[in-house]
Amino acid sequence: MFILSDEAKTKAIYHLETLRMKKPLVHCITNRVTITECANGLLASGAAPIMAEDLREVEDIVSISQALVLNIGTLMPLQIEAMLKAGKKAKAIGIPVIFDPVGAGATPLRDSVSKQIIDEIEPDIIRGNMSEIRALYGFLGQTKGVDAAASDFITFENAKEAAGIVKELAVRYGCVVGATGKIDIISDGMNTFFVENGHEMLCKITGSGCVLSCLAGGFAGAVEKEDYLMATVAAFVLNGMAGEMAYEYVNKTGQGLGTFREKVMDYLYLAGRKEMESGAKIYVFKE
Repeated sequence: MFILSDEAKTKAIYHLETLRMKKPLVHCITNRVTITECANGLLASGAAPIMAEDLREVEDIVSISQALVLNIGTLMPLQIEAMLKAGKKAKAIGIPVIFDPVGAGATPLRDSVSKQIIDEIEPDIIRGNMSEIRALYGFLGQTKGVDAAASDFITFENAKEAAGIVKELAVRYGCVVGATGKIDIISDGMNTFFVENGHEMLCKITGSGCVLSCLAGGFAGAVEKEDYLMATVAAFVLNGMAGEMAYEYVNKTGQGLGTFREKVMDYLYLAGRKEMESGAKIYVFKE
């Protein structure tokens, strides 16, 4: 049985307000297709972005940042080297590393780089769609480009089974794992939460997942390590609520995808305590 958690909602609100108070600087070595969306999403949420991947400065940039996000969406040899160098520096100074394994399971290169980043850096948070999470877990990859395969769409009907994979991966790698779907699953191996916020229209705009990974970096960069789980849950809730509110606007006004994309940014900026109190849908599972 899935039960709404008022305690989790209260914590998500706290983390949103903490993010906006602390305004953490998030270093993103990310997908070049979505780099602008990632920067704007962080700014809209209340964090600050910096995008740098030159090997001569990545360690210096990490040293002034509060979180590091690594996204393998557009892989290139020098970028991979920069990710590894930046990631090791981040771990050395104790700031959270968020890993987005875009397209894991689609090609041997993506699988190899994902394994290298996980083994050598040990990310604090891994955020992907369910196909990517299954690929990291060791199942046969079924990605559709960088999107989840139809068989990996998470609903309440299969969320318990999918949560087992997310939880076991979190235990294996000693980190928080978040899988996106119609129902999102976030676990640290001990506690698991399910977030129902979001709208399918988010899947039709470039970079919604990349932005979410960066938001997780922003939320985690504002707290201590023991709070990474609930910080990640809060990031999922804010991103999902922005999608819901943007859809309500375009549906009411008869607008299309371009307006939806703009309104997502608007609502990442505008959503606050009031909106989360009325709209956050965070569940726990009870037998």
